[in-house]
Amino acid sequence: MRLTPPLLAAALALTIAGCADEAGPGPTAAQSEPAESGQSTQTPTAEESSDPSPAGEQTSPDSATQEAPASTPTNTGKPFDPEEFTTRLEAAVAETPTVDVDVRVQMDEAMSATAKGEQDLARNALNMQVDLGGHQLGYLLVDGQYYLAQPPKWVPVEKDSDDPMVERTLQQIQILSMRNQLDAFTAGVEQAGVKGKEKVDGVRTTHYTAKVDSQQALAELGMDKAPGTADAILYDIWLDDEDLIRKMSFSANGVTAVVTAGEWGAPVSISTPKPSEIAEAPESGTP
Repeated sequence: MRLTPPLLAAALALTIAGCADEAGPGPTAAQSEPAESGQSTQTPTAEESSDPSPAGEQTSPDSATQEAPASTPTNTGKPFDPEEFTTRLEAAVAETPTVDVDVRVQMDEAMSATAKGEQDLARNALNMQVDLGGHQLGYLLVDGQYYLAQPPKWVPVEKDSDDPMVERTLQQIQILSMRNQLDAFTAGVEQAGVKGKEKVDGVRTTHYTAKVDSQQALAELGMDKAPGTADAILYDIWLDDEDLIRKMSFSANGVTAVVTAGEWGAPVSISTPKPSEIAEAPESGTP
């Protein structure tokens, strides 16, 4: 039985581990729907005290595609209290922890990756399917146990394994966890800004930016900062009227990642595989 290494999945789900050299600007809002005609760019009542973007400050309109945007510079908007930003984001997720996640990563013209699935952030449980350059991978995390799909079975991924391939697989599953990534993101946020009202997949949102310290974020993930990793990365984040993430993106050193989130609060079905569905894990060093 072969445990196929997810070679580039580390670029998925908001990870900053693969970004290097210098902090890249986040993408513009070109992939969001334009604001409704005559719609004010003022933020909702809960944001008024934070002096949001003035009327008329909008990003360039375009179609509402979910494909990864080009690596195009963007301004950081009107300064916004980063502590208030992260507090509101975490409170919204705590209130509504289930979500469908769609991740799209463009590494270069020839290599891209996607990940789709459902997650329960309260339980830190996930069931994700990854397409890495046409290679299909499946990951499951439930009750603290990690699994790799080996259809029609699931292979347990043991935390204490000393097999390098298993260790890499475990790391990729951890990175795909939106719970882990949000913890890392909020730990590293240094600055925030608000840019105004936009729509994402037909949902009214407020567009924010956040400057994230990569070393602090990686430390939260239990990862060391590799030589050449960006000191800081600028993210673009779109929150709906309940402060739930609808879209999040960054672009750095030729890597562009876009995460869209929907169906917040809908029931999810993430359960431990039945004994008949679990394959025997290969011994250490087995290819």
